[in-house]
Amino acid sequence: MNRSRILLVAVAVGSWCRAAEAPATPPCPLGEGWSFVPAFSDEFNGDRLDDAKWWDFNPAWHGRPPAFFSRDNVAVSGGVLRLTARVQRPDEVTVENRVRGHDQFTTATVKSKRRIRYGYFETRAKAMRANVCNAFWLYDPLDPPAKYRAGHYSEEIDVFEVFGKPIKPELVRVLFMTVHRLTTPYVESRVVNRTPLPRSSARANMPFEFWEDFHVYALSWTPDELRWWVDGREVFRRENDHFHTALHIMFDCEVMESWAGWPDAADLPATFDVDYLRVWQRPEWR
Repeated sequence: MNRSRILLVAVAVGSWCRAAEAPATPPCPLGEGWSFVPAFSDEFNGDRLDDAKWWDFNPAWHGRPPAFFSRDNVAVSGGVLRLTARVQRPDEVTVENRVRGHDQFTTATVKSKRRIRYGYFETRAKAMRANVCNAFWLYDPLDPPAKYRAGHYSEEIDVFEVFGKPIKPELVRVLFMTVHRLTTPYVESRVVNRTPLPRSSARANMPFEFWEDFHVYALSWTPDELRWWVDGREVFRRENDHFHTALHIMFDCEVMESWAGWPDAADLPATFDVDYLRVWQRPEWR
């Protein structure tokens, strides 16, 4: 076989492999009647984040002290979205961040530019090996000024929150799934007025370390119920009592000082890897 023929075969095989790994319209794990939604799905196969779909920061939120969301900590490489947490050196801390308390770490987030209501949301992800919360969630249904005025509600659905290397034993290998309904005014991490909900949270003990390998995490959000899965196994279910407003899709890593304490600086930088996000909807919700 001549050199040109070998090259053509290699290109064809490579193209087939990439197509096999990421079909253009992957079938929904829930079966018939669900349509793939490319506008909210991402295989992260390029060399940078798709800025038609995502912000690489949160326009409504600088970050949770003692960290802030740095755009420098968001990258796409090797077919993976990479969100990194780092220690801030003293010479890197700006006057503004020191005064506001964002002066110890930098973390990362991506936020979908559009909102979506209802669907099956699936990601394949691997947590960082550090005492930093890695999360996949949906939130922020209101535009200003409504979210900052009394008389409205802001909802949030946490598909997962996990710690790859927690210092508290009660957080080891525990996957947290939570829903929040917040009365306005609502300012992220500053003004949060929670309303009580039945079965608003669940925790599932996993037989694996979150940082060791990729696992598949999913949420089914329908008008009637919310269901959570890990690697194809349902781990939590609740009635959909209030969650009927379109929400943004989020991935982030955060230092949760009041919940988990600070990470060990020796474990940073560390990275939360997301292989893909795939979204399906029923036709009547489109």
